[in-house]
Amino acid sequence: MEFRLLGPVQIWMEGQQVELKRRQERLLLAVLLLESGKAVPADRLIELLWPEELPGSPKRALQVYVSRLRAVLATGDSKLVSSPHGYAVDAPSGRTDVELFAALVEQAKPLGDLEQRHKLLTDALALWRGPALADVASEDVRRRLCAGLDESRWAAQELRLTTELALGRHREVLPELAELTAEQPTRESLAATRMLALYRSGRQTEALAAYADLVRHLSDELGVEPGQKLRDLQVAILRQDESLDFREAESGPRELPADIGVLMGRDDVLAELTGVLQQRSGPPAVVCLYGAAGTGKSATAVRLGHTLAAEFPDGQLFARLQDINGEPVPPHLLLGRLLRSLGIESVPESLEERAALLRSTVAGKAVLLVLDDAADAGQLRPLLPADSRCAVVVTSRRPLLGLEDAVHQEITALDDATSAELLAALSGRPAEELQEIVDYCVGLPLALRIVGSRLSLIREDVADVVRSLADETSRLDYLVAGDRAVRASLDLTLRTAGETARRLFGYLALIGADEFSAWVAAPLLDLDEQPARGILNELVALGLVQPRRISPPTYGLHALVRARAVEELSTVTDRETVEVRYLQAVLRLLAIAGEAIGQILTKRLELDAGRGRPLVETDLAAAAGADWLELEAPVIAAAVELASERPWLAAALALRLADHLMLRDHRELRQHVLAVADAAVTGADAGPDLEVEVLRRRFAALAQANAPTEFLREIGQRVLNAAERTGDPDQQAAALAQLAYLAEEVADYEGAIAAAEQILALTEACQDPAGAEGRALDHLSAGLAGLDRLPEAIEARRRLRGVSAPGTRLHAIRLVLFAEVLASGPDQGAEHLSELEQVVAEAAEIVDRLGDELGRAHVDIGEGRVSMLRGDLTSARHLFDHAAEVFAERPDQWGDVQLRSARAWLAVRGGDRAEGCRLLAEGIAAMTGSGYLPGSQELRRQLGLAQSGT
Repeated sequence: MEFRLLGPVQIWMEGQQVELKRRQERLLLAVLLLESGKAVPADRLIELLWPEELPGSPKRALQVYVSRLRAVLATGDSKLVSSPHGYAVDAPSGRTDVELFAALVEQAKPLGDLEQRHKLLTDALALWRGPALADVASEDVRRRLCAGLDESRWAAQELRLTTELALGRHREVLPELAELTAEQPTRESLAATRMLALYRSGRQTEALAAYADLVRHLSDELGVEPGQKLRDLQVAILRQDESLDFREAESGPRELPADIGVLMGRDDVLAELTGVLQQRSGPPAVVCLYGAAGTGKSATAVRLGHTLAAEFPDGQLFARLQDINGEPVPPHLLLGRLLRSLGIESVPESLEERAALLRSTVAGKAVLLVLDDAADAGQLRPLLPADSRCAVVVTSRRPLLGLEDAVHQEITALDDATSAELLAALSGRPAEELQEIVDYCVGLPLALRIVGSRLSLIREDVADVVRSLADETSRLDYLVAGDRAVRASLDLTLRTAGETARRLFGYLALIGADEFSAWVAAPLLDLDEQPARGILNELVALGLVQPRRISPPTYGLHALVRARAVEELSTVTDRETVEVRYLQAVLRLLAIAGEAIGQILTKRLELDAGRGRPLVETDLAAAAGADWLELEAPVIAAAVELASERPWLAAALALRLADHLMLRDHRELRQHVLAVADAAVTGADAGPDLEVEVLRRRFAALAQANAPTEFLREIGQRVLNAAERTGDPDQQAAALAQLAYLAEEVADYEGAIAAAEQILALTEACQDPAGAEGRALDHLSAGLAGLDRLPEAIEARRRLRGVSAPGTRLHAIRLVLFAEVLASGPDQGAEHLSELEQVVAEAAEIVDRLGDELGRAHVDIGEGRVSMLRGDLTSARHLFDHAAEVFAERPDQWGDVQLRSARAWLAVRGGDRAEGCRLLAEGIAAMTGSGYLPGSQELRRQLGLAQSGT
């Protein structure tokens, strides 16, 4: 039962309006709904229902209306209740258009996506069919009841109109604004919106006239003047302030690092290259900034990117082409990162396919790529777009021979005057006092920045700095030994750092990730977060740690600086203690996040949950679960590698992280961390239980990635061998389940059933008999369905539903598979429609709660089948289309099979059996071509059913 108050008061149930004949009944309902959650006294109700003249017996009259309304509500899922305090309507939340309006507006307010915000606000305002309670109350009563609602409506109107302005639709909204300001001539916010729309439409005079009208109305009607904000707008219009001009809203990724505050000596280079990159004809413009280490290539490239950002509204991508060890990152991995930044979650495997996908993704768009520290042209070439609207800025230590069309620009050392000016700006000292220091820095901005930070931070005497630099081993030598000279300069900077900061500098080499958050300093130093952050900021001030992202803030080490940090780490005597403390802290935070997600799949093995001092801020952030893990996954993955000599730690980190990576479908990283854990536990004295758990999870990750069957068979046999060494029937049952999966993959359904029966035979001996039985029933049902023994397969799934742990992702997967079996017979599930609907609804609740997009696609197919059986083919088609969009980004072989089958039967249900058969035949060809036997076999079975006409 639904209630509509935003206009004439109405009740709707199952698509039909429920009649309430008397005005007082409708007003009574409206008052009780507007006072939702509390009892309304009878005296107040009487006052509102009869504001002018009371009936002879008002309380008796009220009771009559209450009785009538109670009878109407009893036909639905709401009821009218009475208490000593008055009357109330008990209705499920979200059943009034008032609640829906408020929810849509609240959802719209924080959105940065202007189009989505506009749509939500438009949908919210469309709920209004006139003034609230339009047909039940006098205007006086209506104002008393609905003043807040009316104000909310005006506020939503204003937000929608300002959103329209932000989208550049200033001309389109002028007629509506004229009507609204005429209706509300003293509403300043509306007047401001209209003035700005007129000004942006080139009608400055009319904008100022609108201001004059507002001033007159405010004076005549209220005796006040416009507020300061409106007066400032009038002045800005008079001055034609450029801040009032419309600017396109930004869209697409914005990955450029923060620009540095002071960049000197590069104005001519920036001006020349800006002109090159603004060209929009022929091949995309490519500029290469090359030069020795420390000359400021990266800073110049980032400044160039920020300068041109507005020219590339579809995105500015940034990538470092060398890893933290100074090794070139393979183009294959770089393309994966760039594609994901552009919103492509599932990328092809081959280099050629990834490069082609990048070119097609940015085709027709204006995208800027800033690529830092390229090794050679071969690494760069696959990353280049083909569209003339795109452009590329790349840095390298040498000219990129082989990129003949690129404009090469050498970034050289600064001259003495510019160096002195830069050092003066950085240190706050007069330039004339710094000339001797400038001579030793030989124009390298990296050295100048480091020395400038030291002078600014500790206010060291210039003469002392000169004496320190006089040693030739400390000078930066641009031409001969640039890298070695930079290292010597870093040594000088480290001497100015405090003892704790210097220790942290070396410890940071343990992190292993290109970017990290500030919290890592706390476990490294065994300090609380605030003092540890202060020590990290000292390194930032010295230029040894670079800010990477602004929000959320992350940090990193330049490759040369990190090399020096590695050297510093080699001198510490407590590395073992620090390393373990850091890994335990990472594990502890990972466990907190995992508990928040509530999807820790490891049941048989008690994993270490980490230890260490609490990190109040980060503990709270980690408790957010998936969002924190998404940001920190690279740091945690690097921790898995750091722990590779400690099998239990490596396994605990990898297994806990893999839960999140599975949920978010990060397939490559999930495979990587589990491979590292496998290498760590194999051959180590960690025990077969741990080996089984790691291998099982690695098997699952590889299976999802469609790894070769032989490789899976090898892993599966290792799982079984390790499980047998444990002597644990639970582990043996889990290993047999993976062998059953392998049998299903090659359509050996008898083999799958045999493995399932072996698991069932172990059930009574298992500590977790329900878990073992669940595995057995999973594969028993799959085997029976593969042999077309559907009634038995359905019964196995019913049994499984009773033993599976509710609310988990695994349970959702099992429910989806149950729905597929129910819908795979000749009637496509019509015989089991009620059960099918319940199963799909339960799965939907789980995947939506977990934010499981891939799971939602499978549920969409199930919901589409239900809609199809109920005759709603349009809804079914929309659901299938959404599933197809997800599978396009996150390939899923069995999901593709189910989607092809569902779409074929949709055609049959729509009266086009020939089209349905054609779609099934097309699917069979695709599955056969890919060698996916279960898929081709299932589609052949469905084709037989479709052709038989049953």
